[in-house]
Amino acid sequence: MKCPLCGNLDDRVIESRQNISGTSIRRRRECASCAYRFTSYEKVEEVPLMVVKRDNTRHSETQNNKK
Repeated sequence: MKCPLCGNLDDRVIESRQNISGTSIRRRRECASCAYRFTSYEKVEEVPLMVVKRDNTRHSETQNNKK
C-alpha cells in the first residue's frame, strides 16, 4: 500500500479488525520509511458466478437453477 505522506510502497500492518457485520476489514498500517500511521479499509467484492454454455452463451448461476 502506498504511504499517503511520503509515497513509499513498503509498510507493515499493525492491527486488523473486522467490522460487526463482517463485510469489511480495517487495517492500521505504518510506513517503513517515515513511520506515518494510516488506515486502510478492505471490502470483499462479490462477483456473480457465470456459466458458459457449449454455444458460448453466458448465464448467471441463479438463472440456471431456476429452470
